[in-house]
Amino acid sequence: MLIVLSKKKFLKLFIVLFLLFSIITCFEKIDLQAFKGEKKDNLNSYTINASFDDKLKNLSCNQNIVYVNNTQNNLNELYFHIYPNAFSKEEYAPFVKSELKEAYPNGFSEGHIKIKSILSNKAKLNYSISGEKEDILMVKLNKELKPSEKIDVYIEYDVKLPNSIGRFGYGDNTINITNWYPIACVYDERGWNKKGYEKIGDPFYSNISDFDVSINIPNKYKIASTGIIKSKKKENNRNIFKVDAKNVRDFAFILSDKFTILSTNIKDTNIYSYFFDEKYGKEALEVAKDSLVVFNDLFGKYPYKTYSVVESDFFIGGMEYPNLVMIDKGLYDQNSKFYLEYVVAHETAHQWWYSLVGNDEISEPWLDEALTEYSTILYFEQKYGKEVKDRLIKNMKVRTITKQSKHIFKSTTEFDNSIDYSLCVYSKGALMIDNIRKKVGDDVFFDTLRKYYNENIYKNVTSSQFMNMWEEEGVDTEKIMNGNN
Repeated sequence: MLIVLSKKKFLKLFIVLFLLFSIITCFEKIDLQAFKGEKKDNLNSYTINASFDDKLKNLSCNQNIVYVNNTQNNLNELYFHIYPNAFSKEEYAPFVKSELKEAYPNGFSEGHIKIKSILSNKAKLNYSISGEKEDILMVKLNKELKPSEKIDVYIEYDVKLPNSIGRFGYGDNTINITNWYPIACVYDERGWNKKGYEKIGDPFYSNISDFDVSINIPNKYKIASTGIIKSKKKENNRNIFKVDAKNVRDFAFILSDKFTILSTNIKDTNIYSYFFDEKYGKEALEVAKDSLVVFNDLFGKYPYKTYSVVESDFFIGGMEYPNLVMIDKGLYDQNSKFYLEYVVAHETAHQWWYSLVGNDEISEPWLDEALTEYSTILYFEQKYGKEVKDRLIKNMKVRTITKQSKHIFKSTTEFDNSIDYSLCVYSKGALMIDNIRKKVGDDVFFDTLRKYYNENIYKNVTSSQFMNMWEEEGVDTEKIMNGNN
């Protein structure tokens, strides 16, 4: 995610930092690199049926999860995130206090998930809900699940969307249905990761899975979605979409009765822009295309068939999901033209760093955000030249000059506010990666990033893995981490 703290704060910061910035128009033809990633075996799979009630802003859902025990331990229970419950009370809401009025322009509005029943092989399973925000679902298994064994877990539930213009909820133009279904917590060397929906950063950590989703909506709505829409069936003034999403980390969709849609493509990927203003919708589409071309060449091929950039009721800037990104509709105007390009490029880079190469975004938020932020700089360097890249790096140094005492290797919960989080995790992190590039040179730098991508696609990585990779290339990572060149 790329954070915009508020329109007023952003415009003041933008005017100061980018007054001297001038964009040099230049386009380069770039050949795509061969893709070497392979599909991970033994994925969890989700089959979900969701029907949307437009009046109540409610989803009626059932889903079957085929859960695979990819651990070395016998499991007696499974844990799932049920993120909508973080919106059930104002004190739970995943926004810092200063953002509440922007997040809830009509006042606080409740959202939640109601679990109705959980079964396995038609037998009831006991369950409980825990966590500081009541957003963790524990399902007790009737028998021990051994390593490599699978189990089907069937869940019926309802989801109430809040009138909120954050990631999850609805505004005047869009209905943002993200982080909405029970998704399995990651079990790694630390055990179950049951962290809640935090107020700062992107509080998500998930494994690659397969999704087969049926979405039943009123026919006035157009839909932007993770995955590929395989079919559309009309039924009683409603449309039923069958969506297939293989090898993705999450599943999200956005609805609007106001969308205009444009598309283009690069080789194996169809690119879509969903928007309300044609001029800037076209610009967003071109940036998405240019970004995919640049990152395909620099890091390795984007393996999915679709990618969508969606203008949304979303006040925080931009947010990434597999095959789909949300962009604040406030950026689709002349005064925000540069930042629209910056945010679209940033969220596109997240398709590599988060969507394909994943990590624990709560414990180690810098790992995807710093690399994504630096990838955004690389986009501008490739498209407009080294002079523009140097200006952006210089601006980052100016922004972080007062943050020299704060290191970037902290969890989201250790930051006091979104400003410190953004400056340290994004800007200081990107500067650290630029220092690594200077140390190893361009050939080694880009070869190593391509290797990192190809070896870790569809996996989750850690900071240690990332730093060890550079140590093998002779970088004193401890010195770099401490901010010394």
